[in-house]
Amino acid sequence: MTNSATLQGVYVNVPAADWSLFRELIRKFGWKAETREQMLSRFVNSRSISPSISEEEIMEEVKSVRYAKS
Repeated sequence: MTNSATLQGVYVNVPAADWSLFRELIRKFGWKAETREQMLSRFVNSRSISPSISEEEIMEEVKSVRYAKS
């Protein structure tokens, strides 16, 4: 089994008619496949529900940098 440092992510458009054949090839090689929807769902689920910084804190930081006295 390869470690994640040697993996290459690839996005491939496969015709729906060929998807079962391609999925079988993926299984035989021991690769991992997921659809665009699955990737998006995994990303959304990995995000925190509440931001670590509020909008007010962001604006205070922007103002302090933008209007800093030099």
